[in-house]
Amino acid sequence: MRTARTSWAAVLSGLLLAGAAACGVPSSDDVRTVDPAEVPYHLLDDASAVAPGAAQGATGPRLYWVNGEDRLVSRPTASFCSKTVDGVAEHILDQLGDGPSEVDLASGLGTALPPEGWLELLEITDRTAHLRIATDDTIATNRVVLATAQTVLSLTSIPGVDRVKMEYDAEPLQVPKSSGELADGPLRHDDYRSLLADPTEPPKDERLRRRDLCPS
Repeated sequence: MRTARTSWAAVLSGLLLAGAAACGVPSSDDVRTVDPAEVPYHLLDDASAVAPGAAQGATGPRLYWVNGEDRLVSRPTASFCSKTVDGVAEHILDQLGDGPSEVDLASGLGTALPPEGWLELLEITDRTAHLRIATDDTIATNRVVLATAQTVLSLTSIPGVDRVKMEYDAEPLQVPKSSGELADGPLRHDDYRSLLADPTEPPKDERLRRRDLCPS
């Protein structure tokens, strides 16, 4: 029997509930000395140092793909460099849109996500990534939870991002958790932990480091 397919946006647009905002930052051409205490995200920290209390084996940004049992498997990102957390998130979304590497495809991993460009990052504020669905590409209705899980798990693997909100056509969306129930607020890593192939995988390092901005 053929699986019914419908627009990804149409599937989620029936789940509209909450809201999101936007903001900007000022710029200046003046050169000034910056107090190290003012540098955000501990970017001046030694990248080889372990943060106090950080879990052994803690990871940085990751990509999540779907295995043959519809479980999520994490893989390292392809190399990139960014100056900001927003830039890291945009690279993550781009790589999710590109799909698994040839090596990962050969090992049986796949994706439930539509092609590149399906999601646009609006901003990251208060450790929350605000996303807009920017495509009408089709997705199987029974793959919406997996597609959402891939997005949320990948973005919340970034130090400095703990939650994800989505919107479509300027309206906020309430999207499904792994349980199938609709989330009452932002989506978090734990909302999709039950879908992980390895639920005991190391947690992310909460402190953003240079290696997270430019993973090799």
